[in-house]
Amino acid sequence: MGQEQKEYTWQLVAKMLAGEATRQELVELELLLRGNPDLHYPLQIITGLWRQSGPEEQKKAEEAFSKHLDRMAALHIDYEDGANGKRGEEGYIAERDQAGHSRTRRRRHLVGIGAGCAAAIALVAGLFLYRPSPGQPVKSSPAVASPLSEVITHEGSRTNLYLPDGTRVWLNAASRISYAKDFGGGGRREVTLSGEGFFDVTHNAAKPFVIHTARVDIKVLGTSFNIKSYPTEKTTEAVLVHGSIEVDIHNNTNKKVILKPNEKLIVDNDDSGSLLTRTVLHRAGSLVGHSPVTILKPNYEPITGAMIETSWIDNKLIFQDETFEDLARQMERWYGVTIRFARPELEQLQFTGSFEQETVKQALDALKLTAAFNYSLSGNQISIY
Repeated sequence: MGQEQKEYTWQLVAKMLAGEATRQELVELELLLRGNPDLHYPLQIITGLWRQSGPEEQKKAEEAFSKHLDRMAALHIDYEDGANGKRGEEGYIAERDQAGHSRTRRRRHLVGIGAGCAAAIALVAGLFLYRPSPGQPVKSSPAVASPLSEVITHEGSRTNLYLPDGTRVWLNAASRISYAKDFGGGGRREVTLSGEGFFDVTHNAAKPFVIHTARVDIKVLGTSFNIKSYPTEKTTEAVLVHGSIEVDIHNNTNKKVILKPNEKLIVDNDDSGSLLTRTVLHRAGSLVGHSPVTILKPNYEPITGAMIETSWIDNKLIFQDETFEDLARQMERWYGVTIRFARPELEQLQFTGSFEQETVKQALDALKLTAAFNYSLSGNQISIY
């Protein structure tokens, strides 16, 4: 990617973050990112700065950007465009003082977006766009290098990203995905997931795609599926939408499962027990036999036909015949709260419904219409009694 194309890409990123990009520009940006996987990591940094930045963070970002320009000047890295040094509405303008010495006047904004975003984008883009050419001497300076790229979502937030091969990943709340910076090297594409993610994997028969979780490894060639592997959950679940996946269950060398479309795999996270059949409550409300490894059909909402297991990628929390205990765990991640029960019997209340735009208070008030309980809310702490 040439210098001008890189700059144009970052302009599209700025417009996307500011909510000003057209549909055509978003499609163009997606194609540019697919063809240039080295931009994924800096884009993740910029997006995180944009989402988290307040007035104080914006001020710090501007100061950091100014210091970065000073470092670039000290290293003789050219940041000018043409002989007069003008950068239009981006970067800075180089001028001459009365003594003929060069001085710089920083631009504190980019057209159409906030100063904090501009500084953050310019800072990170500068780090990745204006690297010295090979062989250019550079003074040593402190650097932090990590062998992994990592994306983390906190409770109450969800996100999506593209991996360097074009695979798209949606991350649910309280989740983490990591992958090597040389992703795809060595003949395999490998990521590690903790939490819940939906994967739309780019097909590449020569490089299988492998997802590692605490309980299972999933190998695919090209497919769409959802996997839920939270450390606090009793089970790990995988739901296949289309294609095929091979699931390798840890600590069970003879157990590999091939999932077909519209199938759901449930694996007990407790592998210390025997293989005796256990009795559990199915979503439909009936008691069914359940072994530590079970294949079922996914669950669908009767009215809309939406698959319940993947509805979260559309920002919908759908639940069907769910116990209050299980629903509370989902709501904790969904809203970023902590829920405690005063009495054990309250955990066994069952609910069917869905939340989308509701606040946690509105959601609890709606649940109260169908069950006898009360609650108190203090900050992000909720008591059910």
